[in-house]
Amino acid sequence: MNTAKEIIKKLIDDIPESKAGEVIDFLLYLKNKNDQDLYMDTQEEEELWNLIKTDERVLSDKVNTLLNGD
Repeated sequence: MNTAKEIIKKLIDDIPESKAGEVIDFLLYLKNKNDQDLYMDTQEEEELWNLIKTDERVLSDKVNTLLNGD
């Protein structure tokens, strides 16, 4: 198995059960998206990382806007 998948599996094993649903949703999103649709510009990526670091909740409409650039 490649190193990236091993790291992902270890991280998943360490995630609290309360976050499992969020991880599943995100993994399903990644699985169903085309590779070229997953790229963000630097500003979008920075904004998303800031939200993740502060564990802020974002409405799904805003997530769609950030991801799709609508």
